Amino acid sequence: MYHIAPSLLCCDPFSLGKAIEELNLLGVDWFHADVMDGHFVPNLAIGLDHLERIASRSRFPVYVHMMVTHPEQYVIRAAECGATYFAFHYEAAQAPFRLCQSITQAGMQPCVAISPATPAIVLADLLDNVRVVTVMGVEPGFSGQQFLPFTYSKILQLREIIGNRDVLIEVDGGADPKIAERCLQAGANVIVGGQFLLFDDTAPLAQQYHSFQSEINRRKDYEIRCNP
Repeated sequence: MYHIAPSLLCCDPFSLGKAIEELNLLGVDWFHADVMDGHFVPNLAIGLDHLERIASRSRFPVYVHMMVTHPEQYVIRAAECGATYFAFHYEAAQAPFRLCQSITQAGMQPCVAISPATPAIVLADLLDNVRVVTVMGVEPGFSGQQFLPFTYSKILQLREIIGNRDVLIEVDGGADPKIAERCLQAGANVIVGGQFLLFDDTAPLAQQYHSFQSEINRRKDYEIRCNP
């Protein structure tokens, strides 16, 4: 089984509430919410106050992707806002093992994200401490970028390193249905639905969601090894 995580960064901010309600009815697996501080990435996105409102409206878990310079400073507040998963960037964490402990103690599931230039092998010793690894298919910070093709090999490498651990691989950025399919075949479990998958304004949200499901369901030559 695969999992779709709509990226709320790609949603029209003036219709965010409506989109969440529609996605609730569609039965998504979790909501992917990006928090940016303008330092780790040159952009600002969902704030923690917005995160609290998102979590209160969502029927499903909220996966918070922290694109921030000091992720340890956001742990308690993210938990208070109702986040289920807390993903920090490996590149920003000064003490990733201690940070995983803090996230767990706050009642969330620790997750880690890696940017395109970061090799998968750096996570080898951390994998026993995280629930999800987010592999960036684009440079973090902006939606609408083109998918970086070497991400496929990184997913393969990461799946091999994970082995039989109960760790999911989420792919974030630039995925259209064909790219998403190749990511799943390489060993990913979760696809973040962004501008090219769910929010491209060419069709209603529900139609795009069901179209993606149908495209993947027609092809059964991949195996998902973990369940969230």
